[in-house]
Amino acid sequence: MKWLWLTGLFLLFSVPLIWNWDTDTIPVHNGFGWDGNMYGMYTQFLPEAIEQGAINTYRMQRMLIPAALYWVMKGAGLERTQEQVIQAYRLVNMFFAGLAIIAFFMLAWSAHWFNDTIWLGFAAIFFSMPFMKMSLFYPILADIPAFAIGLWAVFFWVKGWRFALLFSLLLGAFVGPTMWVYGLLLLPGSLKMAKQEEPVLNIWWALISPILFMIIWFWVWQSTPGVFFEPPSFSQSVRLNLLPFSLLIVLGYLWWVGQQVRTLPSMLRQFKTIQWLWLFPFAIVILLVQWIIYQYAGDEEVPQTALSYLHLLVQQSVTYPGGFLIAHFTYIPGIVLIGLFASPFVHRIIQQFGPGPWLLTVVTLGMALGSETRQLMQVLPWIVFLFLVVIDNYWRFNPILLVIIILGLWLAAPWWVHFATEAGNLDGQFLIEPAQRYFRYHGPWMNQNTWFTQMLSLGGVVAFLALTWRFGLIQTIGRTDSSVKKNL
Repeated sequence: MKWLWLTGLFLLFSVPLIWNWDTDTIPVHNGFGWDGNMYGMYTQFLPEAIEQGAINTYRMQRMLIPAALYWVMKGAGLERTQEQVIQAYRLVNMFFAGLAIIAFFMLAWSAHWFNDTIWLGFAAIFFSMPFMKMSLFYPILADIPAFAIGLWAVFFWVKGWRFALLFSLLLGAFVGPTMWVYGLLLLPGSLKMAKQEEPVLNIWWALISPILFMIIWFWVWQSTPGVFFEPPSFSQSVRLNLLPFSLLIVLGYLWWVGQQVRTLPSMLRQFKTIQWLWLFPFAIVILLVQWIIYQYAGDEEVPQTALSYLHLLVQQSVTYPGGFLIAHFTYIPGIVLIGLFASPFVHRIIQQFGPGPWLLTVVTLGMALGSETRQLMQVLPWIVFLFLVVIDNYWRFNPILLVIIILGLWLAAPWWVHFATEAGNLDGQFLIEPAQRYFRYHGPWMNQNTWFTQMLSLGGVVAFLALTWRFGLIQTIGRTDSSVKKNL
């Protein structure tokens, strides 16, 4: 029965990839797209790009795949035409999707998850738009390699292989700029923590993150007044006078994130261990990465700095009420789904993992306020792992309901939708068809109809799950302690 399930999952994952392989390609820049246009050209003309200083320090942090493909295609004697490069990226995406699948099952078996946790987790990750559609429609984005390397980093932490974790950080630093946050796993923290008492909720600890957000929000508002009115201004909540309501949703989310902070006092004692010494080799890895970047990068101004990212994070978090959550639900509904199940119990698991994993969790949940989900692909594996550990410890699913959820996620990954048509392209008016077929899945550019439709969909899913829980198709295990299951 177990292998029948796994075979079915693989078939459901494979069929859309075969279906979509060459049927629909982003029409911008002949298939290279916007962000991918420079990386596609780097793949074609890498030595010239380095010689001319055409790769700035920001893009150098995403150069692993373009550089590797240049040397592989050159060594194989392949022409690096646009079509050949696009096909090469599609193959790379499938290669890394395979590596991600291997990492997921190795992670699941190492953590001794129940079968329903494994099947739900597989669907949550791989039955999603980035894997089933974007990897072929817009292949030059490095989302799939970034996710796969992040997943391997989590696996290495679970196994306690810290040198392998450092190596994954070194590779990942050239796939996604925020991959460095996995270095927090080198701080004290383990899956084998001793059982601890659950700390009493202190409301002041829980209010830290909302208060910090409001301080930053007011600072951005005062320093850059137009940041909430820039195009597309008609897709911002300020247009509908909903900014206060939107802020309340953000603050409520951050208050939930703050629930994890209450575990901090009980974890600080773990810094007495010598595990923090792993920060020294991590610092060496960072210095090596920075040396490589500045050795080969040009002087061109970077498209995004830490300050501009902070502005973007604050701006996008209030794009329509709950827009960041709705956008994540649209792009990766399965991860939002398992987050709904995990949210009441996350703090119990985090308490046992220790300060390093706790910090990584808070940082990742904070970055999730930015509603363009694909920018988070390298850090999402940690959140997926954390949510699945929680679900494995506290929830069980009726097999029939599990099938319904899995098929629902399969259909919710819009692999069956053609985003581009011969009658138009994605340039110009981003909030109308056919561009809207693409941009509806990226929160900052959702129009009002798309936002409202997706909000109703999310509400419907929550109501459906509440009913299934009410009628016993989903059950809590009812643990009375916060110990992590079995021999994690």
